[in-house]
Amino acid sequence: MSTPLQLQPHARIALIEAVKGLGIILVVAAHLVKFGTPGVPDWYTIFKFKVYLFHMPLLMFMSGYVFRHANHHTRALTDFSGFAGRRANRLLVPFLFLGVITIVGKWFSAMWFPIDEAPSSLVAGLASIFINTESSPVLTIWYLFVLLVYCLVTPALFVLFRRSWTWLGLFALAIYFIRLDDILYANRIVQYYVFFVAGCIAADREFLQRFSGSRLRFAAMAGFMLLLLAPWNRDYGLLACGLVSCLAVPAFVDVLPERASTILAYFGRLSMTIYLFNVIFIGMAKVAYPMLVPSSYQFFGLLLIMTFVAGLFGPILLKKTVDLVPALNKTIGKYLS
Repeated sequence: MSTPLQLQPHARIALIEAVKGLGIILVVAAHLVKFGTPGVPDWYTIFKFKVYLFHMPLLMFMSGYVFRHANHHTRALTDFSGFAGRRANRLLVPFLFLGVITIVGKWFSAMWFPIDEAPSSLVAGLASIFINTESSPVLTIWYLFVLLVYCLVTPALFVLFRRSWTWLGLFALAIYFIRLDDILYANRIVQYYVFFVAGCIAADREFLQRFSGSRLRFAAMAGFMLLLLAPWNRDYGLLACGLVSCLAVPAFVDVLPERASTILAYFGRLSMTIYLFNVIFIGMAKVAYPMLVPSSYQFFGLLLIMTFVAGLFGPILLKKTVDLVPALNKTIGKYLS
């Protein structure tokens, strides 16, 4: 059985790292084949839809938990410009860099290979980083931009709502139902804030610490599975399954054997690298697949295995390579941690 949630150096939380590890594995699994691809079996389409109902809410919840645990909501107010600069360097710089690299790479590669979501032109592709983002080739890294917005506005909103996480949570729940255009990810900013604030509330009340070891863990897991089986539309399913997953998935990780939790925590510590580069490595695997596998041996299951391995372990190999080159580690290593 895994050990109860505990604090680790650098304000890392043992259970949080393991949950992030499971979350990032689900991110990769859901990125293997995009919706609407011809010939994709129904089971994968259903799996992908169900995963999309909770995996990003779960990761946003974890980000909110760490944000409150580190007291960023109060520390930011004492030196907001410094805090904003550090957050922008941590989140906006890799978002812009990877966005441009992805757009240019897809546009260039599409001249020779079939590429998913290749931009019609270089200008249109670069514009899609911020406009009409739901159809952007770099939509998969929206989390970085949205999280930056949350980190910058939450300290002020916390004060505005009389330093009450409960009132801020009700506000976040209310704006969930507002529908905005997909410009500067405004639609996702209003829709995912409730999960970020839920994480702040959980950290403020030390909920996960008290939840660890409780019999309620099994009720949360059972309820979550029942919710996933229900025929949700995306909007209500995202809210219901997303919020319950914030209880159920940590509960599931908490009852895993210690060895399994350790493995998940390993991926959790590398989650930033995997999140940034999994789609690129998946795309490379798709290009290589017909070249490496004779047509008579090609089948969907093999494609899934190849792309999953590439999407999960390719970024890790990249991170290890960067660590070994001092010049690279000094310049970009901090963005991969």
